[in-house]
Amino acid sequence: PLHIMEAAATGEVTATLNLTYCYGAKGGIRDNILYTSESQIIYPVGRHLAIYNFESKDMKFILQPENVDAIQAMTISTSRKYLALSELLADPAAVAAGTSGAPLVVGAGGSQVSVINVAAESPKRVKVLTHPDCKQFTCVCFSGDGKYLVTIGSPPDYLMVYWSWMQGKVAASVRVGSQVRRVSFSPNDSLQLATSGPASLLKVWRLQENQVKGFSLLTGKAAATLYSFTDHAWVAGERLVATTESGEIVVAEEGEHRCTMRPRTVGAALLAVAPYSSGFVVAGSEGHMSVYEKNEARDAKVEDKEIFHHFKTFKAAEGHDIVAISLSAGEDHLAALFSTSQVGLFAMGNVAILKEDADNFSYVGQGFHSASITGMDVCVRKPLVATCGSDRVVRLWNYLERTCEATKAFQEDPASLALHPFGFFLLVGFSDKLRLFNVLIDDLRLANELGLKGCKEVRFSHGGHMFAAAHMSNVAVYATNTCDKLGVLVSHTALVRSLSWAADDLRLATAG
Repeated sequence: PLHIMEAAATGEVTATLNLTYCYGAKGGIRDNILYTSESQIIYPVGRHLAIYNFESKDMKFILQPENVDAIQAMTISTSRKYLALSELLADPAAVAAGTSGAPLVVGAGGSQVSVINVAAESPKRVKVLTHPDCKQFTCVCFSGDGKYLVTIGSPPDYLMVYWSWMQGKVAASVRVGSQVRRVSFSPNDSLQLATSGPASLLKVWRLQENQVKGFSLLTGKAAATLYSFTDHAWVAGERLVATTESGEIVVAEEGEHRCTMRPRTVGAALLAVAPYSSGFVVAGSEGHMSVYEKNEARDAKVEDKEIFHHFKTFKAAEGHDIVAISLSAGEDHLAALFSTSQVGLFAMGNVAILKEDADNFSYVGQGFHSASITGMDVCVRKPLVATCGSDRVVRLWNYLERTCEATKAFQEDPASLALHPFGFFLLVGFSDKLRLFNVLIDDLRLANELGLKGCKEVRFSHGGHMFAAAHMSNVAVYATNTCDKLGVLVSHTALVRSLSWAADDLRLATAG
């Protein structure tokens, strides 16, 4: 706001707010979970980035400048030193005018690719790339040596641009002409790339004399099959492994289609693939994740004719789709992002001894909301925050321990929420009733129900002995211990939208 900006300019602001932790992750981004070290992962939270250390549970942030609206894609170099972000920019006029007024159009100011040194103690931008023919950058990838960068532009051309990014120069570009879901460099050859996408797009490209030339890897019978590729990875040198929406794994080698494998989860979509030294990992619908190994690895049968064999399949307990996976450099840890925006961690180093029928995923913060948060309240005497969301879940967070202490799922959307100042009770309003819960160590237990329909706003008094609940245009006041109605306040002619108790709990302010 303008008055805060003026106060800052005159030195009158004596306090600042700093982000220390965030519960939640943003989905819908290419490669939106990556390892920066053996114990740290990076993922987007809103338009910013969180770097989470799962050993110490500490979190730090890379804050985006005001002109960045959203992150569209991200990738990290093999050395884990540089992070590249595809960013949608805000309209410069809207940024200059401030945040008030009409809603901003996301990406109205164009797009850019920013390269950030995440290995530095304070991560900072080292290069910003723009291209006049790319309104958006939908995919981005570093070469194996980290010297080059390839980007894919927006439809309908899907322009592939080959960058010498340190110099900020374009080495070559070519129009792909079809939607690209993944672009990647060969790990052994920085002049060779691969693209995959729907409409049977699986091509290898090569840079020769400042020109990029490509050819399809689908030949013969494979060319007659319509594949919708979701992801691909270079495995064991020059082998390319691609996954499809219908659950096939297509393997290409030396520029030719080698075989098509069908996993045990027949028909289940495979949405992500990641290479590792013994083979590769695929993941997809219903929380399935399968490990495949080269036939010379472990105890593969000599008579096996496939290049890779299935080793193990795991399944997350809640059964939500896995949309992205990432392996640490030492291959001891794997991180997964679910369609519900949960961030899961998997002990890849113990894959040989893990049981397939167990839920082997642990979750950052013991889980996040999977949809918009619609209500929140803070406890005064305990380090607790309660939230409810349109995912029909109520969560109780301990912001010192940085964990989710209790979770309760419902069959309908919670309309309002209030947390007792001493942390003893939790009120949740629904369309049919207002429910009072006892807050236990790791659970919320129903204590009472009040026939108050459509309670959109509820608040405990500062002493916790009373609570006020808005019902249409009226406000009802109750005793907390007995849930007896103490009175009804009638004055508004429309919905009551906000409640606030005075410090002495003798007065109540309402707004509608």
